[in-house]
Amino acid sequence: MTRITLGLAAISLAIVVAVATRRQGDWVSYDAGSNTVTFKLVAGAPGSAGPFNFDGYINGGATLVVPPKSTVIMNFVNNDGTPHSAELIADKDPMPSMGGDPAIPGAYTKDVTQGLAQGGTDVIRFKAPETGSYRIFCGVPGHGASGMWIRFRIDPSAKEPSFGPSSK
Repeated sequence: MTRITLGLAAISLAIVVAVATRRQGDWVSYDAGSNTVTFKLVAGAPGSAGPFNFDGYINGGATLVVPPKSTVIMNFVNNDGTPHSAELIADKDPMPSMGGDPAIPGAYTKDVTQGLAQGGTDVIRFKAPETGSYRIFCGVPGHGASGMWIRFRIDPSAKEPSFGPSSK
């Protein structure tokens, strides 16, 4: 390989790493002093496989991991023309057809089954338990069952939050 080819390969790798790092930084931030995780939850994120997604992911394709007992703030925005909502439900099958009671108190947007219109926003704020696996699920009838959900996990060994493609 020539020096130019090696140089271009190094630049390409640096860009990939920067994009991956920026991607997590665009979606999640952490205040270690207050143990507060702030997460940007976008319904119908542009550039994804369709309108029924959270932050560009469908069918559990991404996971938000948080430390135990963290205060979680999810800033929800609906970027899609179809109404959407969000609710934390248990990570188990069968998938419900619509929203209901959240698995963690306070872990839901307003109008869970009706959804928020395009441009609608809400803030979901709750205290994470010690451990557990959940789904961030669109509670509008049929949306979650159509794949509009991502994973949420409380990891006792996590020292800070992370967000990215699921390994499951």
